Amino acid sequence: MTEQFDVAVIGAGIYGLMTAHRLLAMGVRKVAVFEMNYIGSGQSSRNAGGIRAQFANPHTIRFMVAAENEWRSMTRELGYNILFTQDGYLFSCYDDEDPELYALHRKLQNENGVKSVWLEPDAVAEHVPGINREGLAGANFHSLDGILHHDAVISGLIFSIRRNGGKIYEYTPVSKVEMGHDGKATLHTPNGNFQADYVVNATAAYAPGIASGLGISLPIKPVRRELVATEPLQFFMKPMLVSLKYGITIHQSLRGEFIGHTSIAEPENFDLKASFAFMVKYARDITKLLPFMKNVRIVRQWAGTYDMTPDNSPVLGPAPSIPNFINAAGSSGHGFMMSPAVGKFIAEYITTGRVNELMRPFSLERFGKGEPLTELVLSQRGVL
Repeated sequence: MTEQFDVAVIGAGIYGLMTAHRLLAMGVRKVAVFEMNYIGSGQSSRNAGGIRAQFANPHTIRFMVAAENEWRSMTRELGYNILFTQDGYLFSCYDDEDPELYALHRKLQNENGVKSVWLEPDAVAEHVPGINREGLAGANFHSLDGILHHDAVISGLIFSIRRNGGKIYEYTPVSKVEMGHDGKATLHTPNGNFQADYVVNATAAYAPGIASGLGISLPIKPVRRELVATEPLQFFMKPMLVSLKYGITIHQSLRGEFIGHTSIAEPENFDLKASFAFMVKYARDITKLLPFMKNVRIVRQWAGTYDMTPDNSPVLGPAPSIPNFINAAGSSGHGFMMSPAVGKFIAEYITTGRVNELMRPFSLERFGKGEPLTELVLSQRGVL
């Protein structure tokens, strides 16, 4: 007999796990998560753990305000310490950049609930000792942005889902989803078929393959992104530092490592090999921004996959033609940041039938309507 569920979530990354957690918390009892590999095997275990609301699109800013509010209570909600610290994101600005652009970002953010401020060079150097001060004009800063530990979040969600009766099927890839005349979905897997009233497609860059079987076209492509970690140093830098000039994002972990990324042209594929080209560019960029890094040893380098959309914003909500098939993919590098609100809003839709107004602009329909949610600069420069 085919096992029946109220909701089947495909993908045990941060979107899938957070959605299952929220559904169970709202009283939906028969929830299953299907994962083709091990839990959190994709970008959810390969990211830098940054959480920010300093975006440059009003819809994304408001969405991230809601997500940051959720993150603040997540340790208590999960009963598991996610190691979330709110020491801010700092966007440095140099004399050869456009200060009006940074002012525009602050204006958009301030108008939409984010109290980002401008810091003069002396204040920037207090937050980031050792930053290159030659030509430093200042920085945008928001103190409520922060950093968490992705593995701690994933572990907390696993415990919550299983504690509340949810099921997680690892190494169970979904090859096809079929919608029956009765409205129920059948999931085909190597371990048998399963049925559900609702399906959540939370498979990141693999989401187009799942959706295409139902005649749904998702404009999502895989793009490799890389990170490096240094040997641990005495802890002295609290915020996440971002340089649009160099495409750098870097922070110091609680263990003292510096974990960083630089923007570089990457192929559209699922290749997870670390590249020498990235290391060369990163070394050049980071030593210009933080000169002391020239004497620090790199100990780890790894790659992950961004699920990118044309406007660098996720596809969220029910498919236009199939209301019980819900997409949560295309996060374009912002999945962890947005996930508590994504899980909450999708669970609300499944339990009430209403689409939250903060989620509505992220519908797949925006591409057909010519209403993209394009970021002015941030996501296009590879900022984490």
